[in-house]
Amino acid sequence: MPGKFEVHSDKAQEFRFTLKAASGEVIAVSEVFDSREACERSIEAVRKHAPYAKLVESGAPVG
Repeated sequence: MPGKFEVHSDKAQEFRFTLKAASGEVIAVSEVFDSREACERSIEAVRKHAPYAKLVESGAPVG
């Protein structure tokens, strides 16, 4: 079974998504969106660009 995106809304009608692995492990949690449509556009952007994303170091070294 492949991973999945889950869209969540709260009482204030703000939306966010979580990306889960096939095992159910949460891989990523989005920022908050003011509409479901904006949330879904962000999911599509992740789907489109993630296969080409590079790992880049940023910030202070850990340790």
